Amino acid sequence: MGYTVINDVLPGSELDDWRKRIDAVYERQELEVGGRDALIAIGDQDICRAPLLYDQTFLSMARHQKVLAVISRIFGDSFILNLQNAIINRPNERHQQSAWHRDLPYQNWVASRPLAIGALFAIDPFSEETGSTLMLAHSHRRESIPSEAYIRTHAATVTARPGSVVMFDAMVFHRAGYNRSPQIRRGVNHLYTVPILKQQYDFTRALGDVFREDAELRRLLGYTSTVPIDVLQWRRERQTRKTAR
Repeated sequence: MGYTVINDVLPGSELDDWRKRIDAVYERQELEVGGRDALIAIGDQDICRAPLLYDQTFLSMARHQKVLAVISRIFGDSFILNLQNAIINRPNERHQQSAWHRDLPYQNWVASRPLAIGALFAIDPFSEETGSTLMLAHSHRRESIPSEAYIRTHAATVTARPGSVVMFDAMVFHRAGYNRSPQIRRGVNHLYTVPILKQQYDFTRALGDVFREDAELRRLLGYTSTVPIDVLQWRRERQTRKTAR
């Protein structure tokens, strides 16, 4: 189908804290860009982008072992975190992600193996009433978006309890639903990709030379996949890898 739900990944006792952290980071992002109207003007409201750059507690979510165990079965050891974005779906407001899209946008092709896998953490209830994500099953095997008739027949609302994770092939067409409930629906999306795909955010440059003692985290954030500046650096890095084996 191209997607599934893993239940009970985050304990219920942590969810209120995650809600507060998402809202706090998003409030900072609104202020730094000039207010909510500035985000509305560029169609980027209610997306809390790269929260781990503002609150490193979000790193624990990005490297959650239940999720990485699935990613590793698909990619082996060769993958990086491409992005982390929190989605805030407010009551009775159409979210800008309500159009059908792929998480590798504007790519109308298919591959024999997955290149990118999404992990969307449900922080609030995901249901039809709260505007949960709609998925088009099997659409990751089609080059372009299916017909309107196919969409009407096969679009399915993903139901997930808070603390669950929706995992999906990034080439599955999906969209946010319309939140008819009285509460905000929050989710934190992660995209894990093979290292040949450019990250949405340059985590290595943004975070600087940190996490020296954590080789696994450095690999996940892309420190071992940066582009060499010249031939000499490329060869030095190759020498380092050969020596480490």
